Amino acid sequence: MDTQNTPIHIRLWHRDFWFLVFANFLLSTIVYMQLATLERLLVTSTGIGLSSLAQGTILGVYGLGIFLLGPYCHYLVQRYRRKRVCQTAVAGMALISLLLHFVTAGMKGYALYVTGLVGMFWFGAFFGLAQMILSSTLIIDITESAQRTEANYVSAWFRRFAIAAGPLAAIVFPTGTIAAELSMYAYVAVLILIGLAKIPFKTPDEDNRVFCLDRFIMSQGFVLTITLLPVTIILGMSAALAIHNPIFFSQLALGLLLALIAEKFVFVNADLQSEFISGSLLIIAALLLYLTRSGMPVVEHLAPCLIGMGTGLVGSRILLFFIKLAHHCQRGTAQSSFFLSWELGIAIGLCLGLWLSDYKTIDTVGLILAIATMIVYHFFTHPWYMAHKSR
Repeated sequence: MDTQNTPIHIRLWHRDFWFLVFANFLLSTIVYMQLATLERLLVTSTGIGLSSLAQGTILGVYGLGIFLLGPYCHYLVQRYRRKRVCQTAVAGMALISLLLHFVTAGMKGYALYVTGLVGMFWFGAFFGLAQMILSSTLIIDITESAQRTEANYVSAWFRRFAIAAGPLAAIVFPTGTIAAELSMYAYVAVLILIGLAKIPFKTPDEDNRVFCLDRFIMSQGFVLTITLLPVTIILGMSAALAIHNPIFFSQLALGLLLALIAEKFVFVNADLQSEFISGSLLIIAALLLYLTRSGMPVVEHLAPCLIGMGTGLVGSRILLFFIKLAHHCQRGTAQSSFFLSWELGIAIGLCLGLWLSDYKTIDTVGLILAIATMIVYHFFTHPWYMAHKSR
């Protein structure tokens, strides 16, 4: 429930924080599991009458849906109880998941295309609202001011590991009915975890406009969005091609873990540019391995690990840049902007991966994007950030 008294937590890792970050992890895992299950259905089903571009569009349209309810996020959390709005959005995701599972069974051609597009668009809309409230409002509200940057950092890492956990769950439980049932259990767990967290009461703002960019998009973060997008597009394209490959996602998880360890011990006092440049170089190395040594067992294990490590380093650095670029009381908006940038890139990557459907083409496109992004970051984004940061 929402409490009248603001709890004082000396440590970051208190009970309510655990509830919310684990709910965040589960919610993101459900999303990536849903995407993996849907992609497998579209790719392996015969006679559904959809081109590879149409299949990719169905998969990637959730990346547009996440923006739909964002402008109303501020109004909703001011007008109603924040937890209830978040839980309602999660329930909306669960309903869409069930409808997609049962309604699309046996569909083909245009009917499947339209139903898939509409369903995934609204799935993304409810996910965007739930994630923005969970990460940009609830987790911040239960954390002391001095610990909020760390809370944002930890929350983002929980969501990052879900990129590997979701597809792995879809591989372990390949049957659509079992995957749908598992998702429902996870949805219930998310609802319970959010309900158990004690959220301090906040007096609503007097100027509560229905349509507002607060908690949605930070306009001054556009340069960071453009810098992050190519990296997550590469991740999405790589994941689209490896959707049946448990080795890829297990090694991706290992790479993310190594990135987390490296941040704690290698980059703690390093130059500010080092994380992004190192992450970009790791991604470039992975794509070069795919292009020149594809099929070798060592490459199949090493390359996804490098992609995971590179993506983890780049994502963490850009998130902190978003936070430090934010003006007073814009922390939640910065978090939402990062989330939207991240998910949009993955959605575009999934769409491109299904559309292109060729390893060499995708790896070549990814290599060009990675090199170009590293150059743009070094010569433009980083100097721009240093001139405009607020903290």
